[in-house]
Amino acid sequence: MVPTTLEQLLQKADQANSNNEHWPAIDLYTEVLDKTDPQTTAPDVKETRLTSLRERGSLLSQLGEQVAALAAYEQYYLEAGSNIHAVEALVRIGNRSRGLGRYLRSLTAYQEALELAKALNYTAGHAKALAGMGGTFLLQGRTEEAAAHLNKANALFEQLGDAVGQAQSINQIGIAYGNTGELGKAIAAFKISIQLSRELGRQVSLVSALNNLGECHQLLFDLEQALIYHQEGLALAEEAHFRLIEADLCRNLGLDLSYLGRGEEGLVYLQRALAIAEEVKTLDIQLYSLYALALAEVKRNSLEIAYNYIQELQALAAESQTRGHEANALHALGLYHQRQGNVDAAEEVWQQALFVAHETGKRVLLWQLHAALADIAATHNLANAHNRIAAEVIQQIAEPLEDEALRQTFLTAPPVAAILAQGNNT
Repeated sequence: MVPTTLEQLLQKADQANSNNEHWPAIDLYTEVLDKTDPQTTAPDVKETRLTSLRERGSLLSQLGEQVAALAAYEQYYLEAGSNIHAVEALVRIGNRSRGLGRYLRSLTAYQEALELAKALNYTAGHAKALAGMGGTFLLQGRTEEAAAHLNKANALFEQLGDAVGQAQSINQIGIAYGNTGELGKAIAAFKISIQLSRELGRQVSLVSALNNLGECHQLLFDLEQALIYHQEGLALAEEAHFRLIEADLCRNLGLDLSYLGRGEEGLVYLQRALAIAEEVKTLDIQLYSLYALALAEVKRNSLEIAYNYIQELQALAAESQTRGHEANALHALGLYHQRQGNVDAAEEVWQQALFVAHETGKRVLLWQLHAALADIAATHNLANAHNRIAAEVIQQIAEPLEDEALRQTFLTAPPVAAILAQGNNT
């Protein structure tokens, strides 16, 4: 059996973890590891070590210590052997590699986890590996592949009665819907994830879903409601020290405030988002933060600052081969050229952005790009054509929304109403 003092230490660590006392729990798991031998052959001691490595890595991950978390999971994998623990370790290595922008390593780890889970007939591991792969495909802009993997994972979680897995996979499915402009389906998914997370007491899943639900309302110009969701999420993230999600919540709050005409307040949040993203080395949020800052600085006419953000965004997006972020960078670059009066350069990069937006299914960006191209079109007929396409995409987003008030909020928002009015005049 596990020695009593070691068993008590693990129990204290688990209790601290349950109480959201994250750093004390990490210290206690570390103490368990310090008091045990990595080469132990005693089954109970080995199980205690593996549990401590897994939980310590999980907490470090939640707190934004991604490099340290990855190291903990690598050690977990080294000690696991070829059993269920190895599947769990590989999934978590994939998760943290994904967070650090190491997408190839991420997919390799998930594939290894998938194969081992199948060999062990470990359905839960199979589901987690599929969900992880789907999450990586999302970040790469491979939305259809992402949705397919996430739906398979969610079906397995449902079959297993794994509500935690469902909350996480449904949240990711919502992101896939949101990325393609299916905002009604995204909102429904996030609300289910929020309900499950509240019932389970899963703060990290709850905060993530609140952030994503708020972003859907933001994209539909329901900004006051978006602000409510993002403020609630940020308060919870700050309380629990969830640094990764805190960064994205700050980004969204910055955008909410900017769109509400509170640009200076918004800029503070956007800068905070980028600082946290760089600190915790989360590439995806860093890229989104750079895009948001570029948009905000163009709006303020701080073009030199905006251009620096755009250049950094382009370089990182190209290096990581994230097509969705490449489209965002081109959109921002076109706005920069437009503000400088260089209409030809703006048109050129927006045409490139259209190609990538179509490729990645980014409907929200599509209508914005067509509206922008209509604004600088050389002829009335060309402007009408772009406005007509923008209006069609807007209707594709609006029609499936079941919430009539939310649909009307979107359709009557000044940027959207202006396009629809132009479309009606053609």
